[in-house]
Amino acid sequence: MLVQGDQAWDDIQNYIGHIAPELASKIEKWSSNKDLFTENRVEEQLAKAFDRKVYLPSGGSLVIDRTEAMIVIDVNTGKFIGKGGNLEETVTKNNLEAAEEIARQLRLRDMGGIIVIDFIDMTLESNRELVLRRLVECLGRDRTKHQVAEVTSLGLVQMTRKRVGQGLIEAFSTTCESCGGRGIHIHSDPVKKVALEKDMEQRFSKTSKSASDDDDEDDLDDKSETSIDAESISTDEEVEQTPPAPAARRKGRRAVSTGVISTN
Repeated sequence: MLVQGDQAWDDIQNYIGHIAPELASKIEKWSSNKDLFTENRVEEQLAKAFDRKVYLPSGGSLVIDRTEAMIVIDVNTGKFIGKGGNLEETVTKNNLEAAEEIARQLRLRDMGGIIVIDFIDMTLESNRELVLRRLVECLGRDRTKHQVAEVTSLGLVQMTRKRVGQGLIEAFSTTCESCGGRGIHIHSDPVKKVALEKDMEQRFSKTSKSASDDDDEDDLDDKSETSIDAESISTDEEVEQTPPAPAARRKGRRAVSTGVISTN
């Protein structure tokens, strides 16, 4: 055991000295200036212990879900496709890795109660027995009382593990006040909300269509007004361009008038 900090070191030494003096040699004080948890990646491992999904070395994964009655662990191949195209061998190898990791996660997260494991389906009975035997062997290192049942006809492994105390998640988390721990938010009135959303979508589509139709009509009106203005302009120009009276007639009148004035 590695211990960082003078106060923690003194407390642990006093406790071990009174309870189990023979274990004092197994305690070591951390003398480095670096953080103990960071150097040994303890915080990283704790963060992974809270995740719902656990990745396996070959690319497969475990999905751990907790319900009120039991804990369900689903095994997936993920990116692991194996070599040589032998599906049965690939599935068996993935299940063997999953069996080892499941035993580790049970101890790490301190999960108890009824546990159901959904391994990937295997065709050969010998492979199913091999996976079950590997799971039992790995659970042999678990000091908490447990019991493993046979594989069911659906390929499920049922087991129980005694609840000793709070699990890891229960000890380091609180239930969400908004959703009550369900992870979802229910609409206050889902039927009316869905109907309202559909009605709004229909109204929006109708509004958009009418707006586009109005734009088309405005374009037509603009074109017609433009043609009318052009016609009126051309008509005015024709009126203004009407030729005046002949100049000869005006000159004649002026000549007569001039002659009368000169005679008098």
